[in-house]
Amino acid sequence: MKKLLFFFLFTVSLLLFVNPEPIEAKDDQNQVSFIVKASSQSLYQSITTVQSDPLFHEILKAKSTPVTDIPYSTKYILFVENGLVRILMVDDHGHLFDIQQKRKINVNRETLQLIADHFKTLQSDHFGVLLSWEEASKHIPKYTSFKITDLETGLSFNAQRRAGSKHADVQPLTHQDTKIMKMIYGGKWSWNRRAILVHVNNQVLAASMHGMPHGRGALSNGFPGHFCIHFQGSTTHRTQNTDLSHQVMAYKAAGLLDSFVKQLSAEEVIDLFFIAINQKDKDMLSIIYQGNTNEVPIDNIVAIRKMEKKHQPVKEKPFIYQIPVTYKYKTKNGPVIEETFLFTVMRKSPTDEWNLVHVPFN
Repeated sequence: MKKLLFFFLFTVSLLLFVNPEPIEAKDDQNQVSFIVKASSQSLYQSITTVQSDPLFHEILKAKSTPVTDIPYSTKYILFVENGLVRILMVDDHGHLFDIQQKRKINVNRETLQLIADHFKTLQSDHFGVLLSWEEASKHIPKYTSFKITDLETGLSFNAQRRAGSKHADVQPLTHQDTKIMKMIYGGKWSWNRRAILVHVNNQVLAASMHGMPHGRGALSNGFPGHFCIHFQGSTTHRTQNTDLSHQVMAYKAAGLLDSFVKQLSAEEVIDLFFIAINQKDKDMLSIIYQGNTNEVPIDNIVAIRKMEKKHQPVKEKPFIYQIPVTYKYKTKNGPVIEETFLFTVMRKSPTDEWNLVHVPFN
């Protein structure tokens, strides 16, 4: 398991986790809430609450063991114990963890199955369906209008596909839609990728968009150009290759970020390190990096770019991969700096995922 830096931005009721304070006991204190979020920082979440005395007490009486790190997850459990909000998480293997106490909770198999059943429907409602570009393109032919939902903020706007053969070239439908899209990007257009849901013909598709107007635009919407939406297997028009940053966000929109990242090659994991910093995505960084993510000043780096300088691997073996990488970066109020760093990526077996062991800035 790898280090995960949790910045929980739940709704007002969940903010009690950040600064726990006793709350008034109520008759419904044995309620258990199941929460699904695309990331630990997502404001947009799906939640269902059940009254379950057996589940509540089974979790409370279960023994636990300390762990060093908490794995990445999209599934959380919220309930109240002795007047305090308590938050647990469930990883992809169904294991239960107490986030605040850093302990694994050892409940029985029947309880784990009950928890999994509660999350099954909630996850399918929260995330989109991952379709290949060829299939997704059939659902949004040119001039099709559809709704887009950003999985971090929950904000939605309407858009229309105008062109694009390898991915969708899209424009916001109206001035109001342009305004909402810009709000999603914090009021400033950006090339950063975001995990989105595309709502069309009673289907919800997993996709990725960037937020930078470019090229031509034809609609009267105040948006100077178009932006791009990628689905699974979409490629760029210029290189004819898939864009890793778009692909990782499309899988995130399908609730499959962890499994997608774990099958990447050693070189792709290094590329994802730079993507995570540019995207300010602490969850993504935690999946690929074994060390303490607090040591990587991700919020202080304005931009970072891997250079085209080619280096040969220093080590290229089944369980370790080392290669120098040259990159440029800029920190807040700092100059542009060019450096070369020897990245080390390791795995335990040929079937295990690659993990970064040494990274810059730590």
